[in-house]
Amino acid sequence: MNRSFWLLWSASTLSALGDGIRYVAFPLIATTFSSDPRAVSLVFVAGYLPWPLFGLLGGAVSDWYDRRSLMLLVDLGRAVVMGAFAIAVAGVGGAIAVLMTVSFLIGTAETVFDSSASAIVPQLVAPKDLERANSWLFSAQAAASTLVGAVVGAVLFAVWRAGPLVTAAACFLVAAVLVAALAPVGRPADSAGAADAADTVGAVRPGLAGDVLTGLRWLGRHRLLRTVCALVTVLNGVTAVAEAVLVLYAGKVLNLGDLGYGVLLSVLALSTVAGSGVAPKVRKLTGYPGALVGGAVLMGGAVLLAGLTSNLPAAITALTLAGLANGMWNVVAVSLRQRIVPEHLLGRVTSIYRTIALTAMPVGAGLSGVVAEHYGLHAPFVVGGLLLVAAGLASAPEIVSASRQLVFEGGDQAARTS
Repeated sequence: MNRSFWLLWSASTLSALGDGIRYVAFPLIATTFSSDPRAVSLVFVAGYLPWPLFGLLGGAVSDWYDRRSLMLLVDLGRAVVMGAFAIAVAGVGGAIAVLMTVSFLIGTAETVFDSSASAIVPQLVAPKDLERANSWLFSAQAAASTLVGAVVGAVLFAVWRAGPLVTAAACFLVAAVLVAALAPVGRPADSAGAADAADTVGAVRPGLAGDVLTGLRWLGRHRLLRTVCALVTVLNGVTAVAEAVLVLYAGKVLNLGDLGYGVLLSVLALSTVAGSGVAPKVRKLTGYPGALVGGAVLMGGAVLLAGLTSNLPAAITALTLAGLANGMWNVVAVSLRQRIVPEHLLGRVTSIYRTIALTAMPVGAGLSGVVAEHYGLHAPFVVGGLLLVAAGLASAPEIVSASRQLVFEGGDQAARTS
């Protein structure tokens, strides 16, 4: 791992910390503006809305401009927006509509930042180091946003309402300084990749719309990656199914209070960090097919176990296994995508992949409430677990077959052709 990677790691970790602080602070601040649950929920809607609206364009932008410069501008922009909102909250107060606007702007910035941050990794490290690099990145980001950020945000809000906003703004600002220290990586589309793209996916119209279409066609024609994209869509939906009713499951099934629910969240976060850490070793032992299929089946089985028990130790075991599988799966899947996709298409394909996968989360969360209302709090876990196990097993033949064609540097099994 070189100096550039550790600068990226530090900047990404600080940005994740700022996001974690913001994530817990926004709903707390919303309750000071309005007691209407519909108004408070709209703050979350405003934050999620940019991905379906701008996610595809964010990926195209990250393929046409220097990704370091984009990350720098986005973090500076987030620092300015959060700082201005902190001044408003500390001074005149603010309103729910202002908070929704800020949430929307931060979410829009993320569509560019996340695509650029993922696509820049192969430009900074050797192919053989991708799993290790992503393991470091995912572990630190999960710990910073979920473990540290949530606690810091809540404590700062209790001390001073604008405190979380000021701290998040400072995190984004320092992250921008660290990104600025990176050497420019250049515009990916300046390479000979433009001609390669035409050979791979056919001629398309110039401009952002044409760029998005190029990425869509490339992903649609790649056997392995489109199968993994379909599998992660199911995985995300099942994750949302479990998370949407977890607070009720903790209180009414496991008889835990608010503190117990916080402990369950910490168990999930810690196990996800641990899963991210062991991902490189798991991938070496099992190969990509084993890690992807096995991880999905393990997570589905763990969710199913949670739905079949009301015993606290068994539930904690189930959530620990689910977090381990989820953290490992994410690192392996992202690393595979970074190896497969040509550099000049990586931003677009990443944003398309993420946009498709993230659409399952609101759907899963909504269905979870309906299923729990009619069949009880165990039912969403049982249905979600069975669905993920079935999806993992159904995808196994395609993933194994496509992976056999693919060989990477050092003889690693993977995929270069569709």
